[in-house]
Amino acid sequence: MQNSMPLLEVKNLVKTFPVKGGFFGKTVGEVHALSGVSLFLGKGEIVGLVGESGCGKTTLGRTILKLTEPTDGKIIFHGKNITSYSAEQMRPLRREMQIVFQDPYASLNPRMTIGNAISEPLKVHKIVPRKELKEKVLELLSVVGLKEDAYYKYPHEFSGGQRQRIGIARALSVNPKLVVADEPVSALDVSIQAQIINLLSDLNQQFGLSLLFISHDLKVVRHISHRVMVMYLGRVMEVLDAGDLSEAKHPYTVSLLSAVPVADPKHKRKRIILAGDVPSPLNPPSGCVFHTRCPMAIERCKTEIPLLREAEKDNQVACHLV
Repeated sequence: MQNSMPLLEVKNLVKTFPVKGGFFGKTVGEVHALSGVSLFLGKGEIVGLVGESGCGKTTLGRTILKLTEPTDGKIIFHGKNITSYSAEQMRPLRREMQIVFQDPYASLNPRMTIGNAISEPLKVHKIVPRKELKEKVLELLSVVGLKEDAYYKYPHEFSGGQRQRIGIARALSVNPKLVVADEPVSALDVSIQAQIINLLSDLNQQFGLSLLFISHDLKVVRHISHRVMVMYLGRVMEVLDAGDLSEAKHPYTVSLLSAVPVADPKHKRKRIILAGDVPSPLNPPSGCVFHTRCPMAIERCKTEIPLLREAEKDNQVACHLV
């Protein structure tokens, strides 16, 4: 449920990337990565962002953190409109907004020990005195379930799951209010995935951390999130409580749910196979972007963009048929 003042509010966010071509490198088209995306994130809330590859999930996360500049729309963080903030203006806010990357190894300097890697943001933001740096880093390593000897080791000496824990420890080091977790478990084994998911869930409860959890795995998202936001080709299709996923209304969300494996082998779920491929973001379909694959599409869907509106309490759907 929306707070009187959410920690994060995004209004009609648009992000396009120019496509260059020809001998002189002129702009010949635009990739529509985000097309009017809106969301709110309350303090201490976890919102799961789910959708197929290429739907704009990662772009949304990076644009919210101003790692990518928005083309249009508003980003309001803690009551401040930061949409047009310069890199210098964003610098003090970097403490409050952090990201955990999909590939933890790529985000760690292979020549830097883990102790130095985690203490670096502490030095930059002057969070603790230098003489207390090591103590603080060891405390962070303990929080994410790593032993003290990790302090002296290098990234290549750890497994994928351990490296992801290091990435989480580094993000937590500056006491952020918001963490964008960009597919943090997609490259990990199932057993390690569960450990990282439980860790993030514990940190949310322990520190009141707000999380935007990005994933293509609806099962994982349902386990960790309070609310789920479903995206398709740069647009929001549906927003609903994680506990109400079985009540999903949008045909796209229903098709995603039909692909989630069921634990009981005797229970057979009807699998909804979507026709065709995801259209190109260079030339998205008119009207509802999902109409080219929707088994329920009507003529209106081809011409009119459906607005995201309330279907039931706290559940919003962008569909003409709901």
